[in-house]
Amino acid sequence: MLRVPKRSNISIATLSEPQSALVRTLLYFDIFSYPLTAEELYRSVSLPELDLEKVQSCLKGMVADGLIGEEEGFYFIRDDQEKIRRRKSGNEEAAKRIPKALKVSRFIGKFPYVRGVMLSGSLSKNYMEKDSDIDYFIVTKPGRLWISRTLLILYKKIFLFNSHRNFCVNYFVDSDHLEIEDKNQFTATEVTFILPSYNYDLYQNFRAANGWTQQFYPNYGLRDEYPCPGINRSWIRRSIEWTLNSRLGERLDTWCMKRTLKRWQHKFSDLDQEQFEIALRSRKYVSKHHPRRFQEVVTNKLAEKKSIFETQFGIKLSS
Repeated sequence: MLRVPKRSNISIATLSEPQSALVRTLLYFDIFSYPLTAEELYRSVSLPELDLEKVQSCLKGMVADGLIGEEEGFYFIRDDQEKIRRRKSGNEEAAKRIPKALKVSRFIGKFPYVRGVMLSGSLSKNYMEKDSDIDYFIVTKPGRLWISRTLLILYKKIFLFNSHRNFCVNYFVDSDHLEIEDKNQFTATEVTFILPSYNYDLYQNFRAANGWTQQFYPNYGLRDEYPCPGINRSWIRRSIEWTLNSRLGERLDTWCMKRTLKRWQHKFSDLDQEQFEIALRSRKYVSKHHPRRFQEVVTNKLAEKKSIFETQFGIKLSS
């Protein structure tokens, strides 16, 4: 039986902090029309003192009060049965695409100076549309990030005709700068849910370097280790790196960065300095290519959804 949210007479005094935290979590994932199970809510809620039994009890009460809806064990904000079907379909598509993503990750790991590969974006949340790109988060050797990135981009342009579907390499950091600079719910979600696909040890270091995400996801541990090979030691890779571990390599890395940055500044001249820094951060140790400014879009949508929910139910959600 479908139980959906309706206008409630619940007062602000009766909305507990656990209930408020669960609503905030549901609102965040509602941006992506993605309902959650009680187990997923337990792992994703921001309160470390909540156990699964308490989460289930809070959810049951909020469904009864008309604050949230529930169907087939999935909890959501608005009355929309399509969300359940969409989620199941997306989960099935993700299961089909993950073998390809792992295979490509191993291939990326063969490129010079690549030290780790992780899957980000929707696939890391076990969801994919048929036309979705597979996003890769890549960790490189310090001082050679831009050489590694340039080689991967050239491969994509020449051999994949610039297709992003299975080869979207849009975020690079080096192994000395694993901490993500932007600290908010969006980046915490991306870091926490990221899926290791090449060099599990480095993934563990990455998560440890971003301990600040615990304030958003205190109950979400490390991801399971997929078939996750270590660093490739082929003689071709070692030969290329040996050649570029020199002043020539340093100059080439700097040249690649400056050339890419100049092109981006021209191509995305509509962005102001702050927007460019967030969406297209380009330094020796980081390359971020998110021109659609998804982080900003999600943050604004979350604030809007909170405001709508508070107005609808006369409830002030704690922050």
